Amino acid sequence: MRLLLVVLLAAPAVAAPRDLPFTWTSRTAAAGEDQLEAWITPRIARTDDFLQLDTRLAWTHGVARTIESQLSMDFDFQRTDKRDGVDPKVTSLWRFTTWRANTPFAVGGIARVSLGFDQLQVEGRLLADLTVGRVLLALNVSGEQSAFWNGRTGVDTRLEESFAVKFALSPNAGFALELRARSSWQRREYQGTAAYAGPALTWTHPAFWVTLGAYAQVAADKAQADRPLAEPQELRDNERFVLRLAFGAVTRK
Repeated sequence: MRLLLVVLLAAPAVAAPRDLPFTWTSRTAAAGEDQLEAWITPRIARTDDFLQLDTRLAWTHGVARTIESQLSMDFDFQRTDKRDGVDPKVTSLWRFTTWRANTPFAVGGIARVSLGFDQLQVEGRLLADLTVGRVLLALNVSGEQSAFWNGRTGVDTRLEESFAVKFALSPNAGFALELRARSSWQRREYQGTAAYAGPALTWTHPAFWVTLGAYAQVAADKAQADRPLAEPQELRDNERFVLRLAFGAVTRK
């Protein structure tokens, strides 16, 4: 194990398309490059018995110098005392950046469409990141709209803001702090806002990358009907803890 860590830290650095586990950056895959990517995201304690695992298996392709596409199968497994179920979706995601020059600041965006058996999700996300020496600053602002059918109902509108600071410990290893706020509405009725904070670690290699992060809910603004309750967290559309392990391997350069 010690030898493996030495090899990883000594290997030449590459720009991983997933610089952080939750916050996106504008660094797209190189033109013609293919990657296989997998995520697993446990969501813990929306209620005492709640556990959800969001999983993603994706193929990412560098379409051009500043554009990448991603096609994935997403399976969300949810378990409570009253319900067990799986929610499969097919997702098409496109990420772009405005330029790929040797400049410290860049902006970009993401467009995502996810289709399931009884729902359609559409998301737009704006990205901005700044690199100053060994420090990477990243900011995301996104909006998501959902449509349901076959009798399904749920939160149909979400707004999310996230900010991350990442410090390069070595050419291959990085440590980050991520902050996120997520607000939701159902049929224009406010469901609440949750604020999260947590650490992240990232390792990169010419052939693969790995990133691991964790969020804990640290503040909340609850819906009007929930404000008399003693519970400090906002738990209608959010959970107390969120983890994510993501990794990818380059299959063609």
